[in-house]
Amino acid sequence: MILQQVTTRQMTKKPSNIIKRHGRYLFLAWTVIVLISFGYIIHARHRNMLQEAALEAKTYYELNMYYRVVLAQFGGIYVPIAKVPPNPYLPVLNRDITTNNGVQLTLVNPAYMTRIVFDTIKSKSKLPVINKITSLKSLNPANRPDDWEKSALISFEKGQEEASEVTAIDGKPYLRLIKPFVTEEGCLRCHGHQGYKPGDIRGGISIAVPLQPYYDAEKQTWKATAATHGILWLFVSLSLLLFTRMTLKNTKTYEETKILALYDPLTKLANRRLLDIEFEKSFAKAKRYGNQLSAIMADIDYFKEYNDTHGHEAGDVILAKVANLFLRGIRETDLAVRYGGEEFFILLPQTSVAEAQEIAERIRKSVEDEAGLTISLGISAYRKEMKNREEIIKEADDALYRAKQKGRNRVEMMG
Repeated sequence: MILQQVTTRQMTKKPSNIIKRHGRYLFLAWTVIVLISFGYIIHARHRNMLQEAALEAKTYYELNMYYRVVLAQFGGIYVPIAKVPPNPYLPVLNRDITTNNGVQLTLVNPAYMTRIVFDTIKSKSKLPVINKITSLKSLNPANRPDDWEKSALISFEKGQEEASEVTAIDGKPYLRLIKPFVTEEGCLRCHGHQGYKPGDIRGGISIAVPLQPYYDAEKQTWKATAATHGILWLFVSLSLLLFTRMTLKNTKTYEETKILALYDPLTKLANRRLLDIEFEKSFAKAKRYGNQLSAIMADIDYFKEYNDTHGHEAGDVILAKVANLFLRGIRETDLAVRYGGEEFFILLPQTSVAEAQEIAERIRKSVEDEAGLTISLGISAYRKEMKNREEIIKEADDALYRAKQKGRNRVEMMG
């Protein structure tokens, strides 16, 4: 599309507009990248936090299993009944004994010892680690599995090695981990009557680790991550803004220079330099593809007398007004040019002589009606035998001369 006059048809693809649009795209893309990065880090940190809590639960489980194995090998230990009440769910011989000096002792098996240890932890901590031994064949009703534990115990018998969940216990967040424990020879003294054999899955140990300390640490990480991302986003955004402004300033200077080089400052019409560029393109297309191409040469009638009578400033005003009427009378694809002084040229690509005549008459009438003076116009068109664009210009100029000779305020065509 031919370049349009800057006063009435702003180019939608000006470099400054492209830079502004791409600047907005870059800002949006950068903001999205920062948000994605922030979301990923927070998500990864939350995942790592749960993994750390699970590792802590597994550590308690392994510690639990070690002292259970040791106690099972000893067959349990005897402690004073004055300090530990007998376990009513331990149906073994010699559960309670009396020493030679009259001290009453009761047998503490691994499960009972586990309960004593974690009850002590619970009494000493506001956020205790909670332990529960459970089985599908529980002797102690307190050890009966809940629905989640029951589901996990069934899965252990099918080969699953552990299960975990995040839940609330007494209104506080916990990570629960349950892993199976296997029947060993030392276990049969207390549980042999239940039909277990060495190697059987006898139940599971459920460890619940409080998550609040992890959440507090995660919150601090969230704040630090938000602060660093916010600072980075602001720094890069300001840099993008500064870069865009500098680029726009340079582009604006370039555009202004381009306008000065290609457009007449008084009428804001294209100048002869731009005409040379566009005419060369249009003539080449007409020559190669047989496209129609017409041109109009126009001149204000008695302009010298108008200047002498009203002054050059008034003459400049009337030139600008006539130029605006030219712009109103042509189409988007046409190019109106200030050819020199009070002389104008219109390049009409893809336009027949008949169409050019309609345009010329429309412009002639609007100038007469609205500018208070008249113009003469000459029309020329491309023919196959023409070798260069200067032939079109000469014929249009000759037609204009005939219009002047025939009384002015008229349109003449070549030939």
